[in-house]
Amino acid sequence: MYNICLYFFMFYCYSIMGWIVECIVCSIGQKKFVHDRGFLIGPYCPIYGFGAMYMYFFLSNYYHEPITLFVMAVVGTSTLEFLTSYIMEKLFKARWWDYSKEHFNLEGRICLKNSLAFGILGLIFIYLINPVFLLVVKKIPEIVLIIISVILLITFLIDNGITFAIINNLKNKLTNIRKDSTSDIDKQVKEILSKHTFYLNKLFSAFPKVKFSFPIGEQILSSVRKTLDNINYLKKERRKKIKELRKEFSKK
Repeated sequence: MYNICLYFFMFYCYSIMGWIVECIVCSIGQKKFVHDRGFLIGPYCPIYGFGAMYMYFFLSNYYHEPITLFVMAVVGTSTLEFLTSYIMEKLFKARWWDYSKEHFNLEGRICLKNSLAFGILGLIFIYLINPVFLLVVKKIPEIVLIIISVILLITFLIDNGITFAIINNLKNKLTNIRKDSTSDIDKQVKEILSKHTFYLNKLFSAFPKVKFSFPIGEQILSSVRKTLDNINYLKKERRKKIKELRKEFSKK
């Protein structure tokens, strides 16, 4: 029981660390603070958690062979990213990221630059991060770690359930939109998005290069982005007006 909880706790913590890394990298690349990363609602990227557990279970034995460790980290994490992209596309009929413009890419799902970066990250993980992490975690009393892990597991499963329900519902509704005039498509999209604006804003901000792989997907995607922009603009104007009214009221 303890080992299972320990492994899940590791997975969870490294998923959060991955989310932090994504936010930092994207913030530097876009020259602004970016916090909408990851597919789920919570602040974690499970692909990093799975990658970390792969390294922990399969690469630790190569501690004294850094070159082999680096190569296996590149191959393993690249395979994980490729499979994740493929499965998510089949499940939700959308390509969430696309490296087609990067040199040495494979179907736009993975690219050499990212794979090499993950290889370096694998070395840092095995030699620096994980040893320190385990030293700290093993100081936590067993019963405390078990309780924390169970609570985290419940919240994680709830997050997954809500997220997949929203995305699956969105996929089903969008794929059923008729090929009509642009105004009709905009109207249908607005009705669909009105219930989950918060999450969908986060999703499209986290995956700005998402592409739908169903009929008239590009036209629908354009309408989705336009609708979200309009909704956000109206919310911003409403908040601005409320703020102005409060100022006027406070002067009286």
